[in-house]
Amino acid sequence: MKKLFLLALCSSLLIFVTTIDCAWAGEKVKGSATSVRTKWHPIEVDDEEGHVIAVFENTNVYYSDTSDEIPTGISTGIVDMNVKTGKGTLNGYVVTTYANGDKLYTKTKGQLIGNGQTEGTAVYVGGTGHFEGVKGSAAWRSKSLAPGISFIEIEGEREIPGK
Repeated sequence: MKKLFLLALCSSLLIFVTTIDCAWAGEKVKGSATSVRTKWHPIEVDDEEGHVIAVFENTNVYYSDTSDEIPTGISTGIVDMNVKTGKGTLNGYVVTTYANGDKLYTKTKGQLIGNGQTEGTAVYVGGTGHFEGVKGSAAWRSKSLAPGISFIEIEGEREIPGK
C-alpha cells in the first residue's frame, strides 16, 4: 500500500505540468489537475532496499483558474526513487489535448520529497494549433490523495508568438 501511495505521488508530478490555464502572450498561468496512474512498470535496482526505476503513464484532467475549458492530458516519464522513503527524482513529458484538438507539449523535472509530495519545474517545448511556438515555464507541486491518485497545482508564465 505504501508503494502505491508513493507511486501515485510520482505520477502526479508530470501531470500537473499542463494544468495551466489558457493565458496568452506573456501572461501568468495558474491551475490544478487531478492525475490517475494508468501504468507503472518498476524495475528493482537492488543497491538498497526499496530502490526502483520505473516507467509510468498517468491520465490527467486539468482545471483553470480563469477558463471554463477542461483539457485532458497523458503524462509519461521515468522515476528513480526509493519506495520506502518516498524520495527520488522524476523526468518526463506531458501531452495535453484541448477540446478543439490543439496540443501542448511539456517537459517536466522534479523531486520526490517524501510524505506523498513532489515538486518541480515544467518547460513548454511545443504545441499545435493555438499553442504553436509556445515558450515558457512553470513550477508545480503534487500531493497524493490516495494510491494512484494525485492533486497537482501549477503556476508559471508562457508566451505564444502572435497570440
